Amino acid sequence: MRISELESKLRKHAQTTKSVMQAPFDLNEEIKNMEVNTMSKPKITMKRTLAIAAVLALCIITFTMTPLANSIKGFFGDIVRFDGAITGTKYENATSDIKVDVLELASENGNIIIPLDITFENPTEAPFPYIQEVSVSEYKIVDSNNKEIIKTKLSAEDGAKGTVSDGEILVNLSIDNAKFESGEEYTIVIEKMYGLSKADAPLHITGRWECKFVK
Repeated sequence: MRISELESKLRKHAQTTKSVMQAPFDLNEEIKNMEVNTMSKPKITMKRTLAIAAVLALCIITFTMTPLANSIKGFFGDIVRFDGAITGTKYENATSDIKVDVLELASENGNIIIPLDITFENPTEAPFPYIQEVSVSEYKIVDSNNKEIIKTKLSAEDGAKGTVSDGEILVNLSIDNAKFESGEEYTIVIEKMYGLSKADAPLHITGRWECKFVK
């Protein structure tokens, strides 16, 4: 807007204001005030609006991802060999489908026995009605400083097994007692189990289960 146009508008404004309030009018002061007010108003651009929306969306996703991840059920997948051939079936992300607890420890022949109480949360839903045995094959044990004490990776046949009864299984892990110190706290981390049934190939069950116990 040119100064002449600005002055004309301000004079009209001043005349109206003067007729109502009988207040003195200073053209230079009015121009100065208008410039200050114009410069002090924040400019909300489209870019800034989009940036604010992006931050809000990120916050919403951040707050909802954790409970969502915990509620996701397991799903089936194919086991694919290096040459593309399908060699079996796996059930992935089964953490929320299976509960694992450590019961009271025992000793036997110089070994510590760690009883794992395994429960199928939904025993009537596939694949659990078809599993007759569970083999715990891949796990590690760490101490309170997260130092690895034991790491085991076995086949389905060589893992510690337990029979399924009404969706519950007891699996006893036998480990050298010398690897543990009395009174210390440990955590067992299980990353793979196998579901076994007659005449069927072992079902690979993956997830992550962590249980603390004290020697």
